[in-house]
Amino acid sequence: MKLNTVKFGVLALLLFAFSLTTMAQEKKGPNFEKMHKRFDADANGSISLEEYKSAKRKKEVPVERLEKNYAKLDADGNGALTLAELKENWGKSKGKGKKKKKQE
Repeated sequence: MKLNTVKFGVLALLLFAFSLTTMAQEKKGPNFEKMHKRFDADANGSISLEEYKSAKRKKEVPVERLEKNYAKLDADGNGALTLAELKENWGKSKGKGKKKKKQE
């Protein structure tokens, strides 16, 4: 009887530990406030195209691609990317939600 109780306790403990590690590995969404603060070099509350390019490391991503992504993020096209625009349009600039059409 004691052996069964010990086995059950160990099994329960292992399941608990496994569930904690699984929860910790779940992908979290981006922290838009932190991202906006990092991109906004002059701390004026909006991100210019130049600030966006600098923060996104131009050497790693082609400038044309950065400009295209920035244009999608800056919904009103005024050249000042606000936190609200960043939150609202982030998935759009990354190509999420687009369905590719099958070519026959």
